[in-house]
Amino acid sequence: MVEIKVKIQIDAPIEKVWNIISQVDNDSEFWNITKLLKNISKKENEIVREIMLDKIDKCSQTVTFLPKEAIHVQWTKGAITGTKDMSLTILGSSTLLEVKMNYAISGPSRFFPGKITEKLQIEAEYALDLIKEKAEGKMHVIPMEPRKFWAEMIEHGNKNP
Repeated sequence: MVEIKVKIQIDAPIEKVWNIISQVDNDSEFWNITKLLKNISKKENEIVREIMLDKIDKCSQTVTFLPKEAIHVQWTKGAITGTKDMSLTILGSSTLLEVKMNYAISGPSRFFPGKITEKLQIEAEYALDLIKEKAEGKMHVIPMEPRKFWAEMIEHGNKNP
């Protein structure tokens, strides 16, 4: 069983954060592992859908909405089964966004639980950072390393055999 817990404070009202996370058809903008989404059915507060993970694993989910409070995702079939809960809490003029994931992993990935846990932890932290940036109206910036010239790399390579 893989358990992940991540939280972030977002300097935006709860309504703005809710409007972002409740648009679950846009999950692939934030959750990089999610590649394709296909809604099977929609009700007022529930969506049943299929998703592709990393373009190889087909999974089924039921997404339940508790407006301006939480989103509960039940993974029902596929390489991942279990739950992902996203909850919102008002902090004055800010919002606390928490994600709790409890997954059972099947298939070849189950043989590498440490790697899967690490990948899902990074995925959740990155998703919350992207949600925060969007809610706060900030541009996403990809960190860049300083550019080196070939001569510097060759010189550096000679110093460290």
